[in-house]
Amino acid sequence: MSNPTRNLHVWKTRTAEGQKREVRAQLFGAQWSFTARVDSEEDFTAQDPPSLEDLEALYEVLFNKYQRKHLAWEHLVGLKKIIESRRR
Repeated sequence: MSNPTRNLHVWKTRTAEGQKREVRAQLFGAQWSFTARVDSEEDFTAQDPPSLEDLEALYEVLFNKYQRKHLAWEHLVGLKKIIESRRR
């Protein structure tokens, strides 16, 4: 049986106003979907397209998981391509 949250990655940051912000990124097939919310909100909002900051934060989260051997290298390569295309 597969784990449905296997490709779900969550991290928290602070907004410029100092509010806590939780971001969730999920890989399904070959597509990343991002949702986020701040503490003052109850529901998550889809981030389409995700910001470059969120993509770079996801890369850092995935790289840390890769170093602990909890993630395949291919996930990092694919995400790096997305980041590079967004920087152009």
